[in-house]
Amino acid sequence: MLKAIAAAIARLFKIGVGGLRWCENLVLSPFRALFGGGGALPNPEFNPTVTSTELLDEYEANRKAQAALQRSDRDGIECVVKYAAASPAARATTDLSAVPADARLVLLAMDDHELKALAAGGPGRVRKWVEGKNHGIFGVPTVSPASPTNVVPAPSRPPAGMTPQQQMVWRVQSHLGKPDHSKEFRIA
Repeated sequence: MLKAIAAAIARLFKIGVGGLRWCENLVLSPFRALFGGGGALPNPEFNPTVTSTELLDEYEANRKAQAALQRSDRDGIECVVKYAAASPAARATTDLSAVPADARLVLLAMDDHELKALAAGGPGRVRKWVEGKNHGIFGVPTVSPASPTNVVPAPSRPPAGMTPQQQMVWRVQSHLGKPDHSKEFRIA
C-alpha cells in the first residue's frame, strides 16, 4: 500500500516537473529564436603536455619554497619586534641573524623612542619596514639598501687621555660605525 502511494507521488512529481519545463520552454522560446538557441556548448579540447607526477612535484616544490619564505619573514619580523620591545640591557643579547643586513644596520642605530614606535607598529608595518617600503610609522627611519662604500677601518686604539668609561663608549661607537646614532627622529 505504501509503495503504491509513493509511486503515485513520484508520478505526480514527474508530471509537475515536466509541466514546469513545458511552461519554461513556452515562455523562453521566442527569446531563444531571436538571440540564439542556447544549445549545447562545444566541448573544449585539452591535451595535457605535463604528467600528473610532474605537476605534483612542481606544486610541492613551490609550496615548500613559499613556506620557507614566509617562515623566514616571520622570524625576521618577530626578531625585530622582540628587539624593539626589549630593555636596553636585553637588546645586547638578542639574536638579530634573521633580520636582513640593511634593516639590522638601521635597527642598531635607532634610539629608544624610535624602537618603541617600531615595536608598537604591528607586524604588517614592521614587515614593510624590514622590506624597505613606506611603513607609515611616525618617527621611524626607513630601511634603504646599503650602497657599496669604501670602509675605512677605525683605529684599533682609543685616543690618549680618555677615562676607561670613555674608552668603552668609544669602542662601542666605533664598532657600530655611527657615533651619534639617529637623533633626527624623535617622538616627544
